[in-house]
Amino acid sequence: MIHGSHVIVLPFPVQGHLTPMFQFCKRLASKGLTSTLVLVSDKPSPPYKTENDSISVFPIPSGSQEGKDPLQDLDDYIDRVYTSIKNHLPELIQDMKLLENPPRALVYDSTLPWLLDVAHDHGLRGAAFFTQPWLVSVIYYHAHKGSFSVPSSKHGHSTLASFPAFPMLSANDLPSYLCESSSYPKILRIVTEQLSNIDRVDILVCNTFDNLEEKLLKWVKRMWSVLNIGPTVPSMYLDKRLSEDKNYGFSLFTAKSAECMEWLNSKQPNSVVYVSFGSLVILKDDQMMELAEGLKQSGCFFLWVVRETEMNKIPISYVEEIGEKGLFVSWSPQLEVLAHESVGCFLTHCGWNSTLEGLSLGVPMIGMPHWTDQPTNAKFMEDVWKVGVRVKAEADGFVRRDEIVRCVGEVMGEEKGKEMRRNAEKWKVLALEAVSEGGSSDKSIDEFVSMFY
Repeated sequence: MIHGSHVIVLPFPVQGHLTPMFQFCKRLASKGLTSTLVLVSDKPSPPYKTENDSISVFPIPSGSQEGKDPLQDLDDYIDRVYTSIKNHLPELIQDMKLLENPPRALVYDSTLPWLLDVAHDHGLRGAAFFTQPWLVSVIYYHAHKGSFSVPSSKHGHSTLASFPAFPMLSANDLPSYLCESSSYPKILRIVTEQLSNIDRVDILVCNTFDNLEEKLLKWVKRMWSVLNIGPTVPSMYLDKRLSEDKNYGFSLFTAKSAECMEWLNSKQPNSVVYVSFGSLVILKDDQMMELAEGLKQSGCFFLWVVRETEMNKIPISYVEEIGEKGLFVSWSPQLEVLAHESVGCFLTHCGWNSTLEGLSLGVPMIGMPHWTDQPTNAKFMEDVWKVGVRVKAEADGFVRRDEIVRCVGEVMGEEKGKEMRRNAEKWKVLALEAVSEGGSSDKSIDEFVSMFY
């Protein structure tokens, strides 16, 4: 290994941030770059190697109670994470600088922009890693600059002036924190301040690919030099150049793989609606049952991921009535499910990782966004990439069963659905091209690696 070909990678410790940054480490390893993933964990352990010898994991304690749900007190969890990083990272960097192969850069989660100064103070280059697409980051950038006024409610319908290279956006197309600032003041500050020092960052990395945000990127690249390295979907679902990269490697939950695959194998092609709202979204009891009734009335088979903490919202009588028409699991092997021929539609919260997975595997989507960047992702999914439909919520955000039935029918059965499927297949091809040898994202990773040799 060449001296100095080593980077430290530090994600914010939630699934949607950890996953793409660990996948980035795998791609770097395939190009000969060593990485140390600093993992803030409520279960600290000694440092260890992953299946790939070029990737080490260095856990540091989060200070949180083991198994405690961060959503119970998000502000407290964020404070503990920040404190842990500030207490442990400088010493870790100093120790690593004594290694035969010392680190040359700190790749940090963009929601931790203060780490740029930590990197510079220790003689490292600072690389901000954006786990969200540019379509979201640019909105946060303008919010930070104060260049537009934020509406008071995300369910309003007044049209806002479009951002550069954007479609026109209404209030419910914006990231939720902007319209519900009183609910999550600390998170609003974090997501807008991640762009506060962007002009000083040495390297900007983003989990997207050039063709996906082509128009917007013309504006972005006039502002900054960026490296788009996505989609960070495991290689064996895309270019197949990394034979060991079959899954994400880190998961907060245990997937019911055999149960899901056995059930899907018994279904016809494109006959199943796959339903999952990720690891953080919590639906209220009445919304859960309204969705359940909508799925039942759609007449389609469905595979629904309902986390163990949420399953008590579904009556046993409903599960018994549905029978073979539906399968409930506490967690699924999502990539395997989306790649299965029986899955015809993905009913999703439109978290960015899930959206990228749907696009990369060519699956049409029904967007039911809840918070964070999900409404903006859903807007682009429906109106720009044209691979699905977004549910129309009522003024209070509630989604009626009739709306679920309408959306499932449109995606699974109508002519519009066939067009969505064709568009989804197009994006699947473009995602594959991006990460294949010589593709735009592959070249970006090569450029990143070349900075350290």
